[in-house]
Amino acid sequence: MREFGSHTLGRAVCDSVFSEMTKPFAHAISVTLAAHAAEIIVKARIAQEHPLLIFETLPKSTTTKDLLSIGELFEHGRTIMYADLPEILWAATGYRMKEAKRFVEFGKLRNMIMHLAIPEEDNAVETLRFAFEVVDPMLQDFWDDSVVAYAEMWDEVIASGGYLEEQLKTCGVTITDNTRKAIDERKNGTMHSK
Repeated sequence: MREFGSHTLGRAVCDSVFSEMTKPFAHAISVTLAAHAAEIIVKARIAQEHPLLIFETLPKSTTTKDLLSIGELFEHGRTIMYADLPEILWAATGYRMKEAKRFVEFGKLRNMIMHLAIPEEDNAVETLRFAFEVVDPMLQDFWDDSVVAYAEMWDEVIASGGYLEEQLKTCGVTITDNTRKAIDERKNGTMHSK
């Protein structure tokens, strides 16, 4: 889960950094990818405590003759809703999501795009702010990791070529000291991606 969520977040960052000229709707899609990635990342951290903690509804003993299996979880289980994740994360791990309100609001933006329409706002900016101000600090707190390396998996020069840094500055996105260091190391050629 952790790797899938991190790679998905990296894809969202790449789609939000570059122009939509050759990829129509890439910026709107980046919102959906970033929200999905964040959900997976938070669930991965909760599941580290115990895998069943990510479930809101578990299979009943009456639905199977055998022990609880992954197949039963897929068939009869239901995982926690996105908006409930900040509280479940806190209850399961003690970690208080610093930007819980922004986390939930971004989920609403994702739902608007998925189920209604693409809003007129700059979706690339929203994705970058969410990825770097909300999710990247959690990646660092949980696993001493950063989205920068995962974005490089989708575009190997996004950081070293200065594209990411330029967009972060243009959009007024605040980044952590660790993320600043990761970008600088890549620009200077002193670090390679994962």
